[in-house]
Amino acid sequence: MRALTMLLCSVMMPSIAAAQEAGNQADGPHSSGSHNDIIVTAQKRTQSLQEVPVSVAVLSGEQLTDRNITEISQLQTSTPNFSFQGSSNPRGAGISIRGIGTNNFSSAVEGSVGIVVDGVPLGRQGAGLTDFFDVARVEILRGPQGTLFGKNASAGVLNIVTNDPSYDWSGRVQASYGERNEFVLRGVVTGGLTDTLAIRASAYRTTRDGYINNVHNGSKLNNRDEWGVRGKLLWEPTDHVRVLLAGDYNKRDADCCMWTIRSFGNNADIRTQLTNAGITVGPNNRDVLLDGQTFIKQENYGFSGQIDVETSGGLTLTSITAVRQWDTIDNSDSDQRATAVLNHNAGTSTQRQFTQELRLTSPAKQNVEWVAGLFLFDQDYDLQNSQMGSFDFVPLTTVLSRAIDVKNDTLNIAAFGDMTLNISDKFNIFGGLRYTHEKLETSFRRYTLPNTGAAAAPIPLQSRTRTDKAWSWRMGARYMPSDEVTIYGSIARGFKGGGFNPLLDVAALRTVEPETPTAYELGIKTQLFDRRVRLNIALFHTDFDNFQAQAIGTSDTGTIVFDVINAGSLRTRGVEADVNIDFGAGLTLSGGAAYTDAKYTDFVGAPCFFGQSVSQGCEVFGAQKRQDLTGKALAMAPKFTGNATLRYETQISPAGHGLFGQISYAYRSSTYLALDLDPNSIQRRYGLWDAQIGLSLRDDRMKAWLWGKNLTNKHFVEMIYDTPLDTGGQAQFFPMNADRQIGATVEFRF
Repeated sequence: MRALTMLLCSVMMPSIAAAQEAGNQADGPHSSGSHNDIIVTAQKRTQSLQEVPVSVAVLSGEQLTDRNITEISQLQTSTPNFSFQGSSNPRGAGISIRGIGTNNFSSAVEGSVGIVVDGVPLGRQGAGLTDFFDVARVEILRGPQGTLFGKNASAGVLNIVTNDPSYDWSGRVQASYGERNEFVLRGVVTGGLTDTLAIRASAYRTTRDGYINNVHNGSKLNNRDEWGVRGKLLWEPTDHVRVLLAGDYNKRDADCCMWTIRSFGNNADIRTQLTNAGITVGPNNRDVLLDGQTFIKQENYGFSGQIDVETSGGLTLTSITAVRQWDTIDNSDSDQRATAVLNHNAGTSTQRQFTQELRLTSPAKQNVEWVAGLFLFDQDYDLQNSQMGSFDFVPLTTVLSRAIDVKNDTLNIAAFGDMTLNISDKFNIFGGLRYTHEKLETSFRRYTLPNTGAAAAPIPLQSRTRTDKAWSWRMGARYMPSDEVTIYGSIARGFKGGGFNPLLDVAALRTVEPETPTAYELGIKTQLFDRRVRLNIALFHTDFDNFQAQAIGTSDTGTIVFDVINAGSLRTRGVEADVNIDFGAGLTLSGGAAYTDAKYTDFVGAPCFFGQSVSQGCEVFGAQKRQDLTGKALAMAPKFTGNATLRYETQISPAGHGLFGQISYAYRSSTYLALDLDPNSIQRRYGLWDAQIGLSLRDDRMKAWLWGKNLTNKHFVEMIYDTPLDTGGQAQFFPMNADRQIGATVEFRF
């Protein structure tokens, strides 16, 4: 608690390099008008962060590099009120903001946090879990953002902006090596082909050994093997026309992602085999005993075109057209033994999407500023899941199987508008409205794999269609008593469409109702002491109706059921602060902190945890066991989160050579990791220390630095859940940074 108190007294918003990076952009929508400004596009127009009446945290590309953050899962150590929950495959991973998020395996239910890349929303969160390379900045918009961003934004938005081409020829090559043979190579080149045509090309390659030990054959699981490329072409035939074409491709092929046994249940075979193999189960267990395959293969690629045309009246017409595809194949040996009990637990999915956004934006700094637009999202998501093995049935020679085919077609059409009325130079009111029409068609078939018996009765093809129509809106006021202070208050209503639950263990498509948040926010953004101190504070209160939550239970075959249910209603409220302090002489302090109180306000039919007695609140209703979680804490929502980074840079020679270093600390208080609030699923509080020290040559033409992450070797997990086929046992999922990592990076610029 003392560490958290110190952190709350010295926090900042990670932002210094964001303005510098924005200033390096071409004359496009990411340009900065002042070196003191952090430029964001949180309201679909280029604005200073301090002007935006929304709680936003910003990380620049330079800051991502300094903290050695290479993917979304690592952002939770660099910004408060942001969480990531890992999974055995990217389809089940999830993001939370202010304690709210839905990580699920259901192909017909979406996450509550939207991921947007260069103006293109991604239909599935898993499609965004790729490497950060050549990124200008990451904007984390907290709270419902449905009015302007629409799709999957009921809890917030992760807005990723990559670097655009420049007319000045330059390039960068960066190589990093760390523990577990982690090797990261990145490169970029950009320049002008003509006075009106510029290009940018970037690529990366990342490899790393695994950190989970398979004692059966000596292999390492949860490794990383990924590469990707991106290209951009910028054409500006006149001062009023801008055309940006972009394409990207990345591929991941890894032996990932395996969990370990945290505690034994009543399965004697699992206990005997792991004990005989010398595996000690517990919170620090990194060993497994597997004879089957565990792997992930995925490809992710897309193309987009953005056209901006400025009319003679100062209006800007913007069109963003994009197509994307995300293909995955995965399998996990889920029996935790060197026998073929459940070696085959596979999934194959293909997600294809087409998006089109048209919007018209008024000039800035007018009495009335507005943006209006139309949005189209068309998605096909096909999924096949299958399981095969003995499932511990007697006799063990019996081979049982089950599989499902699921097809989802989503059509989302929306019209939106947002307006700011500047009543005076110091006071304005704003509001926005969005109408959404979403149609989801889902077909579901369950069957047995050829030449095997049945673990679940076959189910003929079922088809369901649902149509959701909803209004999202926001309204508020902003008061600016000076150029350095902005005070705002707002009310917003969000929306996330309903879905179905097509899973291996269900006999029929069950409906999941739409999720609806209503958010209240009061904030102040300040720049003090000649803008050397930036302090932004927001108070928030959000009520969710029909929150779509993932419940984890056990089926009649002993396998894990990842179910999605409507958790009645819940409330999240609290305060968050982002701070940046420039002490001068090259010394800066940056970070953020948050207190979040997230509770269920009505969740009568929640699942019981294993072994929960009647005296502990578990009641039996027919064949179901349920508990009342009304008034109880929300899972995966720590009350306190925070981070701070102290950085120092100085010149050490007349030639301009420099020395730099930084130290960072990130804190998360204890939280439940299971929806049923099993006392054994609590992740205790922990703090992580990172550090960096390095040298730079004149004009930063060459930089080299040593870095360390989780220097105190603090162990923690992202998920705790019931072990498959072992009633009463628990499993856990370790992220990569749950161990100490030491490495070095060198960078050349030309």
